[in-house]
Amino acid sequence: MNVFSEKNLLRSKWTSTTAFHDETHFLVTNLNHNLDGELLSVTIQGQNNRHLYDIDWHELEDSNRWRFGWQ
Repeated sequence: MNVFSEKNLLRSKWTSTTAFHDETHFLVTNLNHNLDGELLSVTIQGQNNRHLYDIDWHELEDSNRWRFGWQ
């Protein structure tokens, strides 16, 4: 399980262990909160095609699928 702080999530770099939309390297570009300020999802940007994807931020906790940093 990846452990990280929500405060350090913005602009963090991630590597997908399996191709996600034909990409492996991503940058967190936006944090999406509800009206109560609770984090719901993050927007990640693929570093090859620059496409944006919204994912549940809890997915990044899965160390079998995501690795912190670019590897």
